[in-house]
Amino acid sequence: MPPKFQEHEKKRIRQKLLEEGRRRFETHGLRKTSVEDLTKAAGISQGAFYLFFESKEALFYELLLDEEYRIRGQLMRWAEEEAVTAESVRKFITESFRLISESALIRTMHLQGGLEQLVRKLPPEKLERNLTEDLDAMLHVVRKWQEAGILREERPELIVSMFRSIMLLSLHRKEIGETVYSDTIDLLVRVLVAGLCGCSAKEVPS
Repeated sequence: MPPKFQEHEKKRIRQKLLEEGRRRFETHGLRKTSVEDLTKAAGISQGAFYLFFESKEALFYELLLDEEYRIRGQLMRWAEEEAVTAESVRKFITESFRLISESALIRTMHLQGGLEQLVRKLPPEKLERNLTEDLDAMLHVVRKWQEAGILREERPELIVSMFRSIMLLSLHRKEIGETVYSDTIDLLVRVLVAGLCGCSAKEVPS
């Protein structure tokens, strides 16, 4: 019979699992973190873990949604406050790079195969939530830029897809080369923005 917890105990245990999950996932990744690791830190049995999360993947995914919500929120607030120019488009992409690169949770997910594990273990409709929220937010920004006459009249979905594609390069710093990574990304972003805004790369400040 599963243990019974008071409401205040449930809140405390759940928060402890989230905190310990973030710490271990960021350090060791999803694959190398076990339910036993998490429950020991929370002071509960492995069986009790499933009163709070259906799997360690579900716990990871909740943390990932919170992390992406935080990053998306920062970017959307920034985009709303900035004047719409080719320079602000470049800064938006560059800032996206920075925030994703600094997220240990996102970095370990991609570098240690966590994304593939999530896809296998979680229901497709659950994973779709993240993609839908991200797409909706980015479409709003891209349409705003198009309405201001800054971006070309391409399909907004394709522009968002291009941004997503270039963001993945933040996970391949070593393959690109540490010594040329920053300059490579800077040039690539300026060329991309120039193409979308109909100007030359020299007109997009670094």
